[in-house]
Amino acid sequence: MPRKLFTAPNLGFLTGENARPLQWIFRSLNEYFRKHIGYWGEAIGTTDANGECVFTIDPGFEPYVVLITEHYIAGTAHDMGPCHIESQTSTSITVHFMTKSGQDRGTTDVRIEYLVLPSTER
Repeated sequence: MPRKLFTAPNLGFLTGENARPLQWIFRSLNEYFRKHIGYWGEAIGTTDANGECVFTIDPGFEPYVVLITEHYIAGTAHDMGPCHIESQTSTSITVHFMTKSGQDRGTTDVRIEYLVLPSTER
């Protein structure tokens, strides 16, 4: 899916090449944001022995920026530490999870919310 840049409403006193009429309507809010701002979703998985988990995504474009936040899953909150993105492709995100003491969080159920953004360069 090609990326569309944000389009502002076309008001009489505010016009420009990116403006669109106010009646230009999308089928859903998700469709609007996916075409203009990015793609987000939730993913659940289990880390391997090294604390890494590969999440499958389908944004419709090659991610340029990936933002994630981890959500609590029963039994793991007291040991949740930092997590960081190892790599991203158009179909997956690899995230490394650690304990609060800095060790790899191996074989643990994890859940993330993610937002992937495409490049704005044309």
